Amino acid sequence: MERMEPDHRFTFIAGIVEGLAYARYARDGNNPQGMACINNWFYRQDGAVDQIYLAFGEFPDFPPGAVVSAVLSQVCG
Repeated sequence: MERMEPDHRFTFIAGIVEGLAYARYARDGNNPQGMACINNWFYRQDGAVDQIYLAFGEFPDFPPGAVVSAVLSQVCG
C-alpha cells in the first residue's frame, strides 16, 4: 500500500472487496444476503476503509486479500 499512489488505493481495495463479495455470494448458493452485507459495509459505513487501512498496518506480512477477508469475516460473518 505504501508504494501505491493514494488515488489508486481505494480502487485496489474496492477490487478486493468486490471479489470477496462475489465469492461470498457463490459460497452462499447465490443467496445475496452475505454479499449485500459486505457491499453495504464497505460502501456505506463510515470508517470502513480506515478499518481496512488499520488492519493492513497491523498485519503487514499478510497478503491484502487475506487481511480484507479477515476484516470482512468480523463484520459479516
